[in-house]
Amino acid sequence: MTDPSSSSSTSWRYDVFPSFRGEDVRKNFLSHLLKEFENKGILTFRDDQIERSHSIGPELVEAIRESKISVVLFSENYASSSWCLDELVEILKCKEEQGLKVMPIFYKVDPSEVRKQTGKFGMGFLKTCHGKTEEQQQSWRQALTDAASIVGDHPQDWDNEADMITTIAKDVLNKLNATPSRDFEDLVGIESHIARMKTLLCLESQEVRLVGIWGPAGIGKTTIARALYNQFHENFKLSIFMENVSESYGGTNLDSYGLKLGLQQRFLSKLLDQHGLRIRHLGAIKERLKNQKVLAVLDDVNNIEQLQALAKETQWFGNKSRIIVTTRNKQLLISHNISHVYKVPFPSREEALAIFCQHAFRECYPSDDFKDIAIEFATLAGHLPLGLRVLGSFMRGKSKEEWEVSLPTLKTRLTGEIEKLLKVGYEGLHKDDKALFLHIACLFNGHHETYVKQMVVANSDLDVSFGLKVLADRSLIQIYVDGKVVMHSLLRQLGREVVREQSVDEPGKRQFLMSAREICGVLSNNTGTDSVLGMSVDMCDLNEDFYINEKAFENMRNLLYIRIYRSNDANPNKMKLPDDGLSYLPQLRLLQWDAYPHMFLPSRFRTECLVELSMSHSKLKTLWGDNAQPLRNLKNMNLSNSPNLESFPNLLEATKLERLDLSWCESLVELPSSIQNLHKLSLLEMSCCTSLEILPTNINLASLSRLHFRNCLRLKTFPEISTNLNYLKIKGTAITEVPPSVKSWRRIEEICMESTEVRILMNLPYILDTLCLRGNTKLVAIANYLIRLRRLRMIDISFCVSLVYLPKLPYSVRYLTAFNCESLQRLHGPFRNPSIRLKFTNCLKLDHNAQEMIHQSVFDVVILPGGQVPAYFTHRYNGNSGFYHFTFDGSVSFYSFKVCLVLAAGTRFESCHTSFYTSFRGDPIKKYYTYMLNQPQLKVDHICMFECVLSPDYDGPPYLGTRPSTTKLFKFDFNCNYGCKVLECGVLFLEARKSLIAAKRAESSSTCPRPAKRSKAQV
Repeated sequence: MTDPSSSSSTSWRYDVFPSFRGEDVRKNFLSHLLKEFENKGILTFRDDQIERSHSIGPELVEAIRESKISVVLFSENYASSSWCLDELVEILKCKEEQGLKVMPIFYKVDPSEVRKQTGKFGMGFLKTCHGKTEEQQQSWRQALTDAASIVGDHPQDWDNEADMITTIAKDVLNKLNATPSRDFEDLVGIESHIARMKTLLCLESQEVRLVGIWGPAGIGKTTIARALYNQFHENFKLSIFMENVSESYGGTNLDSYGLKLGLQQRFLSKLLDQHGLRIRHLGAIKERLKNQKVLAVLDDVNNIEQLQALAKETQWFGNKSRIIVTTRNKQLLISHNISHVYKVPFPSREEALAIFCQHAFRECYPSDDFKDIAIEFATLAGHLPLGLRVLGSFMRGKSKEEWEVSLPTLKTRLTGEIEKLLKVGYEGLHKDDKALFLHIACLFNGHHETYVKQMVVANSDLDVSFGLKVLADRSLIQIYVDGKVVMHSLLRQLGREVVREQSVDEPGKRQFLMSAREICGVLSNNTGTDSVLGMSVDMCDLNEDFYINEKAFENMRNLLYIRIYRSNDANPNKMKLPDDGLSYLPQLRLLQWDAYPHMFLPSRFRTECLVELSMSHSKLKTLWGDNAQPLRNLKNMNLSNSPNLESFPNLLEATKLERLDLSWCESLVELPSSIQNLHKLSLLEMSCCTSLEILPTNINLASLSRLHFRNCLRLKTFPEISTNLNYLKIKGTAITEVPPSVKSWRRIEEICMESTEVRILMNLPYILDTLCLRGNTKLVAIANYLIRLRRLRMIDISFCVSLVYLPKLPYSVRYLTAFNCESLQRLHGPFRNPSIRLKFTNCLKLDHNAQEMIHQSVFDVVILPGGQVPAYFTHRYNGNSGFYHFTFDGSVSFYSFKVCLVLAAGTRFESCHTSFYTSFRGDPIKKYYTYMLNQPQLKVDHICMFECVLSPDYDGPPYLGTRPSTTKLFKFDFNCNYGCKVLECGVLFLEARKSLIAAKRAESSSTCPRPAKRSKAQV
């Protein structure tokens, strides 16, 4: 069967090609039918001027192929004409090849006589067959049988021919209107949507299937449904695209039953093409359609009762029926047990730009002059197809200067068409969900759902949780796997427009203030009211300093959220706040004031409702003195980069605090014991507190998992304030030893103690995963205790210039990094983990035993000082590539090979790309990428060794045949990045049992590789 879409590529000349026996119908039935076609504007091929012969000519064949529909008028003498029969064969051929629609009409002849070639019709057919080849006779028989099997019109079923002619003309019109169009061919991304929907529809299945198309307003749900309907509706006996179901349901005084009845009546009337149809009960759809194969698209459904009225049960429809439902509400689909749901994705950046350009330039790509600004407009639309289409059409034909002038305005205002469509989803929400929508649109987009629940005032946490689910189900927000809540940019604009309309001329009467200009006006003129719930302003948007009225917040008693931030830390604080300016806020839950200008918070500042306090880059010396404040709701505190902060705030009552950031508070000397009550604290960030010296003792914070003391230069005491840490960072401290108590820590995964004062490392947690000792220049010894760390996976001892001996590592270690360990001589080995990556770059004092131990190890990759390829590598060449003639007798096989590269001093090795070729392939059989990032410059020549394993489908020597002697050519190329030069390379083919390798290693063990050549800088 031909794909219906293929017919859309044909160039049509005629609507209808009629096939008939002239002597039977030309002067009566056919003449009336052609007249009716003409009256209805149906263009019909006329053969009046064509001379009939024994076979149809090219002109007729061309006419058939250039027609959309062929009406075959079977009459008693139709088969008496070889012309008619040849014509029919060509018609059916076009039906198969290009989707020509065929409509048989049986005029004064029974369809069974045509199908079986019997009766008078059959007698005429036998006469025509006389003298013809068997092949031609068979093609005619098959054509008659196939054509007569197509459902057609039979005049005996009608009271008069006039009615029948009218009905035939109507059917032709319907088929013409249903001809696949090119309306959707140029839609960006439509092929991908249809392909995914075809999988969900599973058209070959016998079951009745309901499929949902779900997504936000303007994403293209209806467009996708229309494209599907356009492509597949002809495969169904009955089909309907029911638009705007939501608009046709409601708006009257009818009860629920009456509304459902009216919806069913509209559905059946359109589906069955029976205008004025009346139904009396809700079982009508089942009665009429239970045996019919139906395709129904129910567009824009927004109420479960609409689905119950139109598709309550699959038993209402015949086998292989498909019901497609488009909606913005996912919960509606779930409630109706529709499990096959297509969530329409946003287009990619490239697709979004193409959609915009189609409407702005009638091209898929912008010209170079418009490219940058076109990308800005596409981004402004947030990749929403409706927004892209509307903005593109709005800008079409305008000059670049007009584009540049329009952009700032469009960033703050929606166009009417977009706003109207998006507002439908908002208006359908419950008032509580509307409030949550506005909170997210104005303040909390991009935050974690837990944070939103903490911040938004509601009757209970359950209300906010439920509201978030409602907004997500209705495609008004997305909640990602990591918990982030994201609202589309156009929906955020809608929310802000809704807020602006609360009081267009008086911003102080709105719920949220977002504009820098309007916030300045409200705060300087003291025009705020108790309607204001929150304000958010970027100080970088302020053009000059402005002074806040000393009573600016006095009338904003319901103010919950203040977010005054700087998107660029270099910008100065332009908001001048009176000393007691924040004294009037009893319900404040969020206070973010970057670069807060005072040394203290006001004495009357109310803290009991605070959930977050963020005052980074402030001038604070202390918050509120030594007295404990009521902080029972505080979850997050950020005082980072406050260089004048001298005293730690009293947090005895902050028992719910989860995150505390005091990094870069350079005047802070002590972490007081008042933190002992912070049993919900999970992160304590005190990096770069360069004056910090004193830590509390005898406390154990139950939830603390991450503790950072990076570059606390005066800190000498190892922090023992929690045994529940996952991550500890004490890089750059003056700590000299690790206490034995750490062995009992049961959750620790990573310790970074880079550049400390530790000399001998004796104690470490048993369950440690990652240990960084990098830059510990005084470290002289690590205890043999290291072997007992059975979970240790990574260890870095780089730049430990005093370390002479590395004890035995546990088998679990996969990464050992030892850059520039200038004194390292001895290793305890060999290493046996085949996945381990060993980096001994610039470890120039490794003794003979240590180097030999590395060569005897099993590893993934290793780099160490060395000037030549070891002798056990059987194939050695100068430079970075080699050709190898490999002779085998069928008993030798290899599945991997080992590589050794000699790298030149004075370069930096980062990665190597290995290409493996054979003589019977033009392209590489395999490519390998070996990465060793962040390598220092090589002080001497180094060798790098790694193993390449061939894939299971490699058709190398084991599969090349069983001839006694075969020679093959193998080629290897080794390309290193960043100018690293390969002086020599070697390859060793590895046998399955590795026996040969062991023997060759034993032979070469007495010969140490040539000493590494030092770079000129070292001479």
